[in-house]
Amino acid sequence: MDIKGFKLLPSHIGKLTEKIFDEYSIYIFNIPSNIIDNYLPNKLHAFVSKTWKNLAKHYFFYSKPIIFASRSQIRNNVESLSNLISLEDFLEDFLSKKDSRLRYNFVITGNSLVFARIPRIRHISYHLLCKHITLSNRSTNVRFAGEFWIDQDDYFKLNNNSGTYQPSDKLIEQAVKLFNNLSPQCLFQGINFRISTQSSTKRRLVIKPKRKLQIKT
Repeated sequence: MDIKGFKLLPSHIGKLTEKIFDEYSIYIFNIPSNIIDNYLPNKLHAFVSKTWKNLAKHYFFYSKPIIFASRSQIRNNVESLSNLISLEDFLEDFLSKKDSRLRYNFVITGNSLVFARIPRIRHISYHLLCKHITLSNRSTNVRFAGEFWIDQDDYFKLNNNSGTYQPSDKLIEQAVKLFNNLSPQCLFQGINFRISTQSSTKRRLVIKPKRKLQIKT
C-alpha cells in the first residue's frame, strides 16, 4: 500500500514562534479514501453541542479567519518523508520513547491522517497549531479525532479525546481497525479517553490485542 508522508514546513512567522515557544511539527499521511470510507464512512461535525463555550470557539476562537491566521505559521511547501519509510515504521520510531505522557493529537479526514505532538507545556502556539480543529484546517470531512501514544508496556494506544469533534466510543473500534490495517505490526488498542486518564489498575480496554508489540531495535 503506497501511503505518502509529509512534514509541514514553518513559514517565516512559524520560525519566529518556534524560537519563542517550541517547534510544533505537523505530519500528514495521504491515505486512499476508499480505505477510510470502509472503516469510518461518516463525517463528524465540529462543535455540535450548542453550548456558550462551543459557540465562542466556533464563531471566534477557531473561526475561519483565526484558523487562517494560525496556519500562516505553516508554509504551503512540505517536506516529503522518505519513500523507504512506511507509516508503520514511522509510527514505531515516532512513538518508541516509551513515555506514556508523550502523546499526539491526530485527525483522520476522508483522505489523510494528520498528527502533531502534544507539548507538556501548552504554549499559545499549541492552541494555534495543534488542536484538532486546526490540524484538520476546519475540514468538513473529518471522520475521527483523538490522541495516540505508546505506554510503558510497549502497547500502542489511541483514544477519542476531542472536544471539537467528540467521536463516539463506538467509533474507537473502527479507528483501531483502520490503524491496524495501515500498520498491522503496531497492534493499536482503543480506549475511552475518560478511562485513559485513570490509573492503569482501573482501565478497561475497548479492544484487546492478540499479542504484545515488540519494538524494533
